[in-house]
Amino acid sequence: MTKVLYINASPRGEIAASTQAAQQFVDALSPDIQVQHLNLFDAQLPEFTAELARAKQKYAMGQAMDAAEGSQWQAVLALVEQFVSADHYLFGVPMWNFSVPYKLKQYIDLITHPGLTFTRDAQGMRGLAEGAATVIYARGGNYSPKDGKPDPFDFQSPYLQAWLGLVGINPVEEILVQTTMAGPDAQSQSLEGASPALRAAAQRL
Repeated sequence: MTKVLYINASPRGEIAASTQAAQQFVDALSPDIQVQHLNLFDAQLPEFTAELARAKQKYAMGQAMDAAEGSQWQAVLALVEQFVSADHYLFGVPMWNFSVPYKLKQYIDLITHPGLTFTRDAQGMRGLAEGAATVIYARGGNYSPKDGKPDPFDFQSPYLQAWLGLVGINPVEEILVQTTMAGPDAQSQSLEGASPALRAAAQRL
């Protein structure tokens, strides 16, 4: 059975444009596809403490951890296992200050480790996760490429494209829901405009 990990990076619940768009994707999936939800603002992600930093270093060096370090590292391993076991990844990502919400950055920092989600060998760095991703970007303005060049204020797409490539996720399909701060009608129109791409992406799984 195909397993989709839906990572929701908005704290705004059902009113968030990214959440509404992601729900369209989920609703269009075949009934035999399993969807696991991870709401980053409800997940009580571990804080990156001094103990956790030491645990990461000891893991990399093959050293024994003390009880506090080991406990915190187990919480990280659980997140990593959930991530790498998925077949497809759905991200709902609102734009915060031209980039991603801090909870998504925290999640990325928690699961991105050599030997767990990527490795280095003679050919360079190689991701240890597999599968493709659908990334929904909800943006208050229009940050699409302009005149054939990336928008200089779009720090969402370059960052997530780089990270997803690092951990082995490919291909990555990006779907934009933009001008959401222009009012309810503009948001509705943007969601409606993204619907065909959302349905098509879901039906390809």
